[in-house]
Amino acid sequence: MQREGARVNTLPSPARAAPAAGLTQTREDLVAGRFRMLEPLGAGGHGTVWIARDERLRRTVAVKRVARAYGADSADRRRIGREALAAARLSHPSIVAFYEALSDDRAYYLVSELVEGASLADLYARSALTDRALMRIGVALADALHHAHSRGVVHRDVKPQNVIVASDPRATGAPAKLTDFGIAHITGEQPLTHSGDVIGTLAYMAPEQADGDAATAASDLYSLALTLYEGFAGANPLRAANPAATVRRLGSSMPSLARVRRDLPVRVCSGIDRALHPDPIRRGSVADLRSDLASALSGDRNRRRALGSAMRARPSALTPRGQRLVAGGAAAVLCVAALATVLGPHGPTTEATVATAAFGAVALAPRRGWLALALAGVAWIAIAGQPGTATVVALAVAPVPLLLAGEPWLWSIPAFAPLLGALGVAAAFPGVAARAAASSPWRRTVLGAVGYWWVALTEELVGRRLLFGVATGTRARASWQGSVPGALEHALAPLCTPDRIAPALLWALAALVLPWLVGAASRALRVTAAMAWAGGLIVASVALAQHIGAVPPPLPVAAGVIAALLATTFQGRRLRAPGAATVA
Repeated sequence: MQREGARVNTLPSPARAAPAAGLTQTREDLVAGRFRMLEPLGAGGHGTVWIARDERLRRTVAVKRVARAYGADSADRRRIGREALAAARLSHPSIVAFYEALSDDRAYYLVSELVEGASLADLYARSALTDRALMRIGVALADALHHAHSRGVVHRDVKPQNVIVASDPRATGAPAKLTDFGIAHITGEQPLTHSGDVIGTLAYMAPEQADGDAATAASDLYSLALTLYEGFAGANPLRAANPAATVRRLGSSMPSLARVRRDLPVRVCSGIDRALHPDPIRRGSVADLRSDLASALSGDRNRRRALGSAMRARPSALTPRGQRLVAGGAAAVLCVAALATVLGPHGPTTEATVATAAFGAVALAPRRGWLALALAGVAWIAIAGQPGTATVVALAVAPVPLLLAGEPWLWSIPAFAPLLGALGVAAAFPGVAARAAASSPWRRTVLGAVGYWWVALTEELVGRRLLFGVATGTRARASWQGSVPGALEHALAPLCTPDRIAPALLWALAALVLPWLVGAASRALRVTAAMAWAGGLIVASVALAQHIGAVPPPLPVAAGVIAALLATTFQGRRLRAPGAATVA
């Protein structure tokens, strides 16, 4: 077993203590009059890797040596040429750097970067990684594969043995490096194998690759996801006692990571589960998986700042594509509601046209599409001669992209608060906010507060009670819609008093604590906690209304029932000591 901090070669299964079979060659003085072979690192199916000294550039390198075999020289030469060509196309901090290819009358040589560290397989065996460290490694490997795929190179053998975890990431420029492109496929090149040949490592092989189909970027994504799954779960679900048993498991459904590790960030579980789908078309992309891992890293920082070890919600089934569809649908609903109230009324043809355009724009580009719609709506109102109304609408939408910058698909969710208010159950919205942004305490807190802000401003705009009614001192919209100073004084200022800010704090707190309160492992305890949370929310809302001299929320019982139902959609998880990479 490799020791931590030892040099790592570019082949799987390196052995430092005693050279394996195939490493009994004598030390060579110089290769190509330049490279001094110092110490063998390991042997693979197609060569031996040595630590070598580049006497010309005075640096230590890794040299892969493939001996010329009688009767197989042509195949070896083609394979070495293919590996050199694949490596030469790539230049990325998370890929072991290739320097040059050489040959003499005895062997072929590939010279590459020598990385100080340990293989990911070795670290798995010693349970030496934290969850956060593995997420960072996953981001680096996703970047490496994205780079390779963009240059027409498919690795075809992503596995823990082919990942080097650097002992000093600052020196290498990345926490991990992908290596061994010896069986990579290059787009546009003649394949080295015949159709139906199986190339790769069975325990990490995508189903279509095991069937003999051509490996694609989706195949590499599957292997990367399985490599990360092994690290988080503590075992590879496809590996069996023997190759035949492993083959029988290929393509079968495996336990969801969300079930094996309920304490992991939601997006990590959903991203890896999606990437392990047997159908390549439904796996998403390497960029999707990278986004999920990076978002979880960011969310973990927020979670630790908030309350340390937090209970987390059941993972969402939404893929990035699903998030885009939800964002588009919510934006379409928001536009129809705005046209029917603030901007209208308008006829059904206009509303349908605008809703369709909004759906397409936001689903295609959630961030840019939503901002374009918001700016267009504000400009529309201002041009129509209502600068005061435009000011109120602008102050409603402005906090959303600023406070939820990382999740544009959530930007239209606050619109459900006034929609629930139109049904008399606005007080249930904190449950919507908590469910929509369950994985991030910050985001669900923001959604709760912004939801109330939208309800309060909608009451000012439409003159109708949705929750507590218009604030004392507010004038009818007709008196200020044509004046920006009038809107600030007679519509916005009454909402900025402590009494009117208190409901926003209540909603923010309710959305924040809900996932933690319903995090018990027992379903009975979760239901009890959900009912207590909903009851407490409604009682607090009624008490707050009495305190500020407002009318109590309409239909409090209905709002409480809806809030309780939303709360019961969460699933508990067990707490564990942070940082462990495997589970019992």
